Amino acid sequence: MVRHMDILAEEMLKIRSRDPARYKRLIQEGMLAELGFDVGIKTKAQASVDEVKAKFRPKDPSYAAISDSVIAGKRARTKELVATSLQQGKDPVDLVTNALMPGIQTQCELYDLGKAFVPEILMSNDAMQGGIELCQAQLGDIPKKGKLATFVAEGDLHDIGKNIVAAILRANGFDVIDLGRDVPTAKVIETTKAQGIQMVSGSTLMSTTKAGLKSTAETLEEEGLKVPLACGGAAVSRAFVDTFVNSIYGKSPLDAVKIATEVCEGKDWKEVRKDLY
Repeated sequence: MVRHMDILAEEMLKIRSRDPARYKRLIQEGMLAELGFDVGIKTKAQASVDEVKAKFRPKDPSYAAISDSVIAGKRARTKELVATSLQQGKDPVDLVTNALMPGIQTQCELYDLGKAFVPEILMSNDAMQGGIELCQAQLGDIPKKGKLATFVAEGDLHDIGKNIVAAILRANGFDVIDLGRDVPTAKVIETTKAQGIQMVSGSTLMSTTKAGLKSTAETLEEEGLKVPLACGGAAVSRAFVDTFVNSIYGKSPLDAVKIATEVCEGKDWKEVRKDLY
């Protein structure tokens, strides 16, 4: 096995030297694999980039420009456009809902399809947050869709996927408490009780630590908190999540948004499973 890894490492170094573009793509696909994405060949049925952009694009030209700026990850430009719209009398909540949010929703779907990558989603989120800050300054705190917590199972230090999920949830209007990585069940329960959490999102890359997700979901249920656990990560499958109560499987970060939306609307984990699956 060690010899095989040596050969693989040698081949990767050769690719980096001969074909930098391919090397970059392979690294990006490796990051997606850690998040639990299928990085195989995409089907023709999947939407093109232009189709996804058209799906969310605002009809108002000024709003469309803000959305495009968010997609491009241009924070300064986004703030400039939002400031101009506010000066023209645009409603701050309407700007967040119908100008800033469509941009991040577009990027989230592109990310979900493997047509955008980690740096792009983070830059888009940063651009959107810049616009939201201006709207908040004029309006005060913008109401959140719900209060959530994210964590990586105890014993697992891999947190790229969790960080992306937290960023996307925040970008979609949720208040998120990030508990970090290597988090024991007791800490999740303590935070859920103290902070009034409505849903917890847990992930793990390692098969040796995924039992921590089961323990957390079951303990949340046993404590009578009525707070479900959304489960994801490279080591997690729907078949595994379906073996225990109070849990919902999400294949991608965009699924986390769908799950959180339904949970915060008052649906229990069984109803959300039925809707999502």
